[in-house]
Amino acid sequence: MFEKYRDLEAYPDVLNLKDVANYCRISKDSARKACIDGKLKHIRIGRLYKITKENLINFLENNE
Repeated sequence: MFEKYRDLEAYPDVLNLKDVANYCRISKDSARKACIDGKLKHIRIGRLYKITKENLINFLENNE
């Protein structure tokens, strides 16, 4: 894993919107909007959004 994302090791391999929001220091609504807009790859299970660490890192790298 990239050195600058070492803090992500404390999170589970598959994150929910709350985890993404906490890590990125954004609101859950902003994280949800990134998913809906197609900027953050995710899997949707019913009302739940599931994001892998790899997809979160790709999102962060593309939006710096």
